[in-house]
Amino acid sequence: MSEAIETWIDAAIGETREALVRDDKPFALRIARASDEGRRARWGETYVARVGELDRRRRGAFLDLGLSEQHGFLPLGDDGRARMRRERVALREGQGVVVAVTREAARGKNPVVELAELGHDGAKPERIARHTCDDELVLAKPAPDPAVRAKLDAAIEDALARATPIPGGGVLTIDAVTALTAIDVDAGGRPGSGDSERFALDLNIAAAREAARQIRLRNLGGVIAIDFVSVRARAHLKQLDDAVRTAFSGDPWSVQFGGLSKFGVYELARAQLRTPLHEQLRDGEGRLSVETVALMALRAIEREGRAQTGRQIACTLAPEVKAWLDAAEIDWRAQLSNRIGMRWTIDAAPGPRDRIDARAL
Repeated sequence: MSEAIETWIDAAIGETREALVRDDKPFALRIARASDEGRRARWGETYVARVGELDRRRRGAFLDLGLSEQHGFLPLGDDGRARMRRERVALREGQGVVVAVTREAARGKNPVVELAELGHDGAKPERIARHTCDDELVLAKPAPDPAVRAKLDAAIEDALARATPIPGGGVLTIDAVTALTAIDVDAGGRPGSGDSERFALDLNIAAAREAARQIRLRNLGGVIAIDFVSVRARAHLKQLDDAVRTAFSGDPWSVQFGGLSKFGVYELARAQLRTPLHEQLRDGEGRLSVETVALMALRAIEREGRAQTGRQIACTLAPEVKAWLDAAEIDWRAQLSNRIGMRWTIDAAPGPRDRIDARAL
């Protein structure tokens, strides 16, 4: 019998967040932002597109999807043709086509698409369909229970942390860089017996399970290297390899296993379908992005407004965060007024970007 899966979902102002949860532990996160509409492609969307540059050196074609920030990248074979189901077809610049997004933008690269149809004029590139898995995000409502929003806040904060605990003791340190994701396993204060070999194996098996959960939770893909604590017995090496494969057995994305090196580093490669969570919520310097903090502030104002009925809510933010809100990339004012009424003010004051001071007067 499969374990029951719970869903936490909340349509906050400016973004809808969803977590899949098993045994009260989130193992998958999705975030859809209103500001991405018309700017960025999501996995599984279908577009009428126009072929732009045919770049034989990169073995691909760049397509106009009608988005303000992204072009689609369509891989081409050595013959300069694109795959369309079982056919190989030649394309020309300016041609209209229908494509589906197979990988979102990640690590500074364009979203990747696959060819679905020919014969369109491409005069107005635009999205023509979402993937059905995004329908519930589009139709979601604000969580009726404030605890759900709080649990989502905590889940996302944990998923952005560099270090995360291993059940039973120990710590995983996760560093996602351009070339790969490196995960270090450390025993920390994990209790153990006098059998160091058995201790290392038990720690590594628990770490493998937690690493698999964290990788899926954070939408990490590409090459992943897990630096396990050294074990020597051949039987234990086999058990660890089996544990890693079992930990990833329920992953919906394709995973290839490279196995353990003599240095105790386990290499695997996971398909990258969605933008990694840290790229979605942080800026290029690793800080929470201005938009992320602005949306956090709107949730803080709403929370205070619901808790302090009838009172004016004052919020003070860093100048760059207030400037993002003032630019009104999304219609947040009307939404906030509909939720708590016209009883809030937002001011700027020098300070760290992530400082949010929302209080009832």
